[in-house]
Amino acid sequence: MDWWKIALIVLGGAAVLFGGFMGLRRATAGWRSRLSVLKNALDEAIAADKEPEKPRSLSSLESVVLPKILKDFPDFNPEVFAQRVRRDAKTYYESGVEGKVLYADDATETFKDAFSDRLPSDVADGITVHRVTIAGYDGATNKKILTCQAAAGYNDPTGTLRERRLILKYIAGYADDPESPIVGYNCPNCGAPLPAAGARVCVYCGTAFSAPVSLGWLLFDAFER
Repeated sequence: MDWWKIALIVLGGAAVLFGGFMGLRRATAGWRSRLSVLKNALDEAIAADKEPEKPRSLSSLESVVLPKILKDFPDFNPEVFAQRVRRDAKTYYESGVEGKVLYADDATETFKDAFSDRLPSDVADGITVHRVTIAGYDGATNKKILTCQAAAGYNDPTGTLRERRLILKYIAGYADDPESPIVGYNCPNCGAPLPAAGARVCVYCGTAFSAPVSLGWLLFDAFER
């Protein structure tokens, strides 16, 4: 066979193969486009998963409820109490590391008994409390309840940073028995109701006495939200 015939056959075969390739490329263009979109979405999800979580936002009503708290508790110091909330929030997660409740005298026994069954289980180290705030106050009844929030973070066993929002609730407790129901704030001399839970002098008989809430605020509930 002449060489030019062989060359024509080779060129013809190449043209057929090229045409088939282009046809296949056009036929699969839609699938390749979909696969590209899926790949980009997967890459974005992986990248987002690797980004550290940001501290949780908090709901602050401090400017609204603080005047109400000060009316009932004139000696209430929000800066000092914020330090207490920070400490309690950190203790919450330290309890998960230690595997036991680390609260001492600042929490009710009822709370400590209930809390032992719901300790956070994925806390390794790096516990940080970013900020705290007062989120609510219920002073309408004899049981004065203060609700706070804390934005906290920690590293789990894999080294991943976990950011959490912790709700902490406190109740004003009597010095004699913080576990007993709080039935009221009354003058120990004449029995008249006091105008404020933290009052030092009875407006009816003039008797001066120690504040009935000498133990301050007792933690009675804490949970993540």
